[in-house]
Amino acid sequence: MKNLVFTLCLLIVSIAFVACDEEKLVSIDKLPTTAQTFIQTHFPAQEATRIEKDRDSYDVYLANGVSIDFTKSGDWDDVDCRGQEMPASIIALIPEAISAYVAEHYPNQFISEINKEHFGYEIDLNNYIELEFNKTGAFLRLDY
Repeated sequence: MKNLVFTLCLLIVSIAFVACDEEKLVSIDKLPTTAQTFIQTHFPAQEATRIEKDRDSYDVYLANGVSIDFTKSGDWDDVDCRGQEMPASIIALIPEAISAYVAEHYPNQFISEINKEHFGYEIDLNNYIELEFNKTGAFLRLDY
């Protein structure tokens, strides 16, 4: 009997944790103002087709296939252009040394994803090469 009660308690706790992390669909007016401004500034001609909110972030999907992850406060965390070239206005938001490194070492490629990481930035090129840079833009390592 004790095992049955213990098992039921574990099941209930597990369901509660899953339910708390559930994503909800929201409209663009529910995004923090900084996130709305980011979309309007860098993707003015694109409509948000889906916005998912979980307990600590927002995932925004645009009509052109671009996805943007925002923190709960509305700061951008990841912009994935899905193989398309990253707008220059977004590249201007990261250290200039990163775009200079890409231009010098990969002149025939372009940035298609920028992801903020604890160490700095992870940059994906359109040829699927991943480059890691520290917070000041110094190259750290290459990942294929």
